[in-house]
Amino acid sequence: MDQYLVDRLPAETTTTLKEFAAYLKTDHKRNSYNSVLKTIACLQTLVEESKWNTSDELIRIIKTYTQYITLLQSNETVVGNIIRRILKIIREENAGSESCNHQEGLSTFFMSDAKMPVLNREELEEPILDAIRELAMEQETSRHNITRMALEHIHVNEVIMTYGHSTTVEQFLLCGHNERSFRVVVCESGPSLQGHNMALALSSKGIDTTLIADSHAFAIIHTVNKVIMGTHTIMADGALRATNGAHQLALAAKHHSVPVIICASLYKLSPTYLCSYDQDAFNKIVGPGNMVNFSNAKLHSKVQVTNPEFDYVPSDLVELFITNTGGHAPSYLYRIISELYHPNDYSLETVEDEENGILAGGRL
Repeated sequence: MDQYLVDRLPAETTTTLKEFAAYLKTDHKRNSYNSVLKTIACLQTLVEESKWNTSDELIRIIKTYTQYITLLQSNETVVGNIIRRILKIIREENAGSESCNHQEGLSTFFMSDAKMPVLNREELEEPILDAIRELAMEQETSRHNITRMALEHIHVNEVIMTYGHSTTVEQFLLCGHNERSFRVVVCESGPSLQGHNMALALSSKGIDTTLIADSHAFAIIHTVNKVIMGTHTIMADGALRATNGAHQLALAAKHHSVPVIICASLYKLSPTYLCSYDQDAFNKIVGPGNMVNFSNAKLHSKVQVTNPEFDYVPSDLVELFITNTGGHAPSYLYRIISELYHPNDYSLETVEDEENGILAGGRL
């Protein structure tokens, strides 16, 4: 860990932070929601126990630690998103009432922190911790806020198609089933076959559910009223980093004019842009064990198997995002990003040099 960070943390806090980093690196069964809550708890510990006097020092401590955990797990974008949310909280608490006097628009976007008042730790710590606790409560209720909108989007006797297994989508459909009768077609989402788990969860609750192979989706999607699915990441332009195979389903829906609706909490909304051709930054290549039977050793020596975990889905294939703050069109996401994150924090790869007053790339 960076020496700058070690010098500002008690030994027991350093151990806690390393345990969180180890969780990101080794716990392959984690989900986004648990990662969000653990990130909030980790940064709350940083605020409470690290040595800092001003907001600039606290921001530098957090960004220094961020580079450490980003190197360990670059694909868990929700971690970076929550860090950006907390950095925005710190900046706003330091700005105080002064931030309300600036008009929104380009002047706010380019507004420098240097123009803001500098408050000390005694004035900042408690308001920051209160805001972090509110952020945690917001995340805990985010899934409920999404599911309660189910009746606005699910109608009687509809046929809904979904892909893979998303806990948010599962609860969204179950909430709609409490009041209305409809059918669900689940694509099995090969090669992970997570759709089997979704089909089992829905059918066990009494929903008329049909499980199909991914290759059958195009043949029957003309009978479907809408596609509802989850995603791993919502990017700044409204594009998705979704489960592998989601792109072909979105293309089929576009061809037959079937709306695609994405259910996701705002902690999945990232201010970054990732491109499908940049597979190192965008994707995660997993082992081919669920595609090729390792008992056939002769075949392995003759083929190269690539098993990407994610698909890039362009924003023009998505009709609506249902988030914990309501339904939003892809074109409106830029506005939400400006409310959630500060422009200086879009990139977490730079650390402010307090002595020189410049931004520089951090070193570990």
